[in-house]
Amino acid sequence: MSVMPKTNVIKKQQQLSKDKKEDKRLTTVFDFQDAQDTEIDDYLQQSKFNGTVAVFHDGKIKFNKGYGIKNFQNNEHNSANTMYLIGSSQKFFTGIMLKKLVDEGKVNMNNPVSDYIPWFTTTKPIPLTDLMLHKSGLFKYKGSTHFRNLDDAVRAIQQRGIQEGFYKRHRYNDGNYLVLAKVIESVLNKPYSKVFNETIAHKYKLKHTAFYDDPNAQNDMAIGYKNVNNQPQFMDPIFLSQYYGAGNLYMTPYDMGKFIVDIQRNRVFPEHETRPFLKESKTIKYPDAYRYGFYSFKDKNRINGGFYGHVFTCYFNDKYIVVVGTNYENPEVKNEAIIKHIYSNILKQGGNYNQVGHTY
Repeated sequence: MSVMPKTNVIKKQQQLSKDKKEDKRLTTVFDFQDAQDTEIDDYLQQSKFNGTVAVFHDGKIKFNKGYGIKNFQNNEHNSANTMYLIGSSQKFFTGIMLKKLVDEGKVNMNNPVSDYIPWFTTTKPIPLTDLMLHKSGLFKYKGSTHFRNLDDAVRAIQQRGIQEGFYKRHRYNDGNYLVLAKVIESVLNKPYSKVFNETIAHKYKLKHTAFYDDPNAQNDMAIGYKNVNNQPQFMDPIFLSQYYGAGNLYMTPYDMGKFIVDIQRNRVFPEHETRPFLKESKTIKYPDAYRYGFYSFKDKNRINGGFYGHVFTCYFNDKYIVVVGTNYENPEVKNEAIIKHIYSNILKQGGNYNQVGHTY
């Protein structure tokens, strides 16, 4: 019986590992014979769009293509595998994680923050619902070189407290979701990143999603730029260690679309929870269009975030999911305008997807 030399065994193991890694790579999806695909592609090229667009139709990937530059210094191009900093779109995942805890009976949204973070005391009680709906009244959070991590950020938020005149009033604030991220950590006694990976990324096979400091994903992460005098200016993401829960996650548009399909098909929540979660607004359960990090409008659901030159936007209904990620913030090529044109003008979506005020 012959024995394979040790060096050959190592090479074979390395090749298997390489093959396994390559199997996870995404490919461009674009049908030249499909009129919608061709119109989307022509529009993105004519608009000089810089990023990646993914479109799902009836739960299946229909279009997935990169445009422009991922890294101007190295002249690396965007592709279906490019991961973008999703900014405030991460609040959507924080909301999902929080709602899971609610459904499991581990958290009550009407209870004050101090029930879960004993040292987070304020002059007036702040229920978790007010954080989720951006009605806490807390001073708006800004990243600082004085803060090293989420703990430092949340302690700073607690110390500043409630700003006079804003308690119970809607005001969008990253700080609300940083505090919610800390609530999740406190309830489960685990880091936010570990909870996310266990309950979201691994469970739903999001293989093209990673936190900013993941060494295995750096090559796919786009560099963020801002258009200054028609030149790309590098945006240094210096505060990401503070933004767990509200802005330090990278992902491909494909992964976002894939996860939304899982939600729509009741793989994340049971159907009796999924339908109102996605479709209700102006009801007792969901009084606002905004809830758990995203919006439910008459014609669509919307997720959006922008941070350090990246903008990551998603529109979806029961038929289509459109996800647009860019790493080049440009006032002449706005993400919102791009996705609106694709969703409304090319895919012809809109109308009465949701009935505002209707209980599902």
